[in-house]
Amino acid sequence: MQRISGHAIDGKHLTGCKPIRLNIGIYIDGYGAKLSAAELYEIGHNKLYDHLLLQSNGDLTLQQALYDKFNTPDGPEIYAEMLSFCLALVELNVVARMEARYRAAGTQLRPNALLVNQSNPLDVEIGARKHNLLEALFPISEEQSHADHYLSVSCKGAIYAPKKIDRQRQIRELKAELSKANRNGDTERKNWINRNLETVPKGVLHYYNSKERTIGKRVDFDFTERFFDAVAERVGDYADWGETKVHWGTDLRDFGEKGVDCNLIMDVMDDLHAGTVDVFVIMTKDMDFFPLIERLRHEGKAVFLCGLKGNASHHLKEKASRRLIEAAGRDQFLDLASSKLLESLPSVFMTAKGSMTRKTLLQWTFLAMLHERRAGS
Repeated sequence: MQRISGHAIDGKHLTGCKPIRLNIGIYIDGYGAKLSAAELYEIGHNKLYDHLLLQSNGDLTLQQALYDKFNTPDGPEIYAEMLSFCLALVELNVVARMEARYRAAGTQLRPNALLVNQSNPLDVEIGARKHNLLEALFPISEEQSHADHYLSVSCKGAIYAPKKIDRQRQIRELKAELSKANRNGDTERKNWINRNLETVPKGVLHYYNSKERTIGKRVDFDFTERFFDAVAERVGDYADWGETKVHWGTDLRDFGEKGVDCNLIMDVMDDLHAGTVDVFVIMTKDMDFFPLIERLRHEGKAVFLCGLKGNASHHLKEKASRRLIEAAGRDQFLDLASSKLLESLPSVFMTAKGSMTRKTLLQWTFLAMLHERRAGS
């Protein structure tokens, strides 16, 4: 199993402490993940822009110079980096909630946040002395510091995405369609096919508006495939399921969706029956997963749903979205954009280059989590 947050715990901090295994499985609907990543980038980009505008005191030339220096243009890699960062936040939040469940049942635990901080300290120097930011601002109770158990966390993730477009196959099919269009004297369709013959090798498809008989919107499948690869590299496995269906005959439909949801559900059920996963985290907004979430809860498993509350797939109504969240439980839904946890972070840096590293951001997350827990107690 792959640890999504990438934080290792040094064994020297576990002396006299017994592990309680906690296996977390994160299952990512690739299409929904791409929508979420795009929206997260937009949120971070806007905050960065406003922040730099404020820092430049109205000097637009300076603001533009700062923007050019600090902004990371959107693309598959930054989308994947932001998504993997958010999934690390999800993991930390899930671990904290599971710790709370164990404590409520009478088992004292050394907080995972404490152990990670001890192993990867976020230290600041004040004068000649070095201080640990977490321990200074939010000291752990004596009872928790000396608890004789801790959660030994393993976390695996997979992004479920369709098979990649076979470009040579699509070109052959396009040429066959072009021959038909030539025989029929269909000029508009010939224009559409010739456009795709130019762009498919570059990773771009164009829809055909059959009603207006014009070239429709473009589909940058190369961008999408690179995003899926980048997420898999950071999070875990790439589940290469189903055949991508491209209908050249009359239209383009079902692009990149065939077979993905079904296989995600099958993998979740396999893990459920094998008993290899204790906590299921599903990243989606698709109502196809409603029965799956209900089944997992019926089996007594902890289930979390994560995503963007306002970002549903185009066919999903708000009422259905609320129903999906209610299936998991409202306190089990982790909204990546509007949760108090994420708002507590320096999210202005979510699209910025520079010294604000992934490690520092994750450590800052511990501060936000502890602050939130204390505020609610």
